[in-house]
Amino acid sequence: MTPDPVTPEPGGEPEAVSVLDPAGIDCVLAAGDASDLEELRAWLRALPEDAYGRVFVEVFAEMQIEPLPVPAHVGVTWLVREQREESPRPGLGRRRGEALASAVDAWFDEWLWADSEAVRNIQLWMGARTSPVMQSYWAALDRRLEKRWPGTCQQACRNACPRRH
Repeated sequence: MTPDPVTPEPGGEPEAVSVLDPAGIDCVLAAGDASDLEELRAWLRALPEDAYGRVFVEVFAEMQIEPLPVPAHVGVTWLVREQREESPRPGLGRRRGEALASAVDAWFDEWLWADSEAVRNIQLWMGARTSPVMQSYWAALDRRLEKRWPGTCQQACRNACPRRH
């Protein structure tokens, strides 16, 4: 596994991170919110036509849903915070990042963690950097990936992001 490029500080620009395991399958995962749509579109346009995977985008309201330029085998799931059924006050919805973290976690449970022998080549685009929930989630995911594949962070990554090591 080789993270590339370096994940930014919380609140920074969203980045793509490649989790590489050479014998694995190719799959993409993108997770962001409404503030990331411009950068996410650029990343999606750069994907090869045969890319396979999932995009999760968290928005507050349905009116924020827009078409995204995805390859044929990349699905998009829009997570609408105002539709939270268990909200004690209708219209307030979930905390920003809750639905996104849950969706990404479920995806990783299915695609990576469920089979300890599975080998994967995953390109991960991480957005929603201004959400405290997602800042914590991305940091925890980084630690979990490092635990699964110890010593995989390149020296350049260690120098650029000392907060992570």
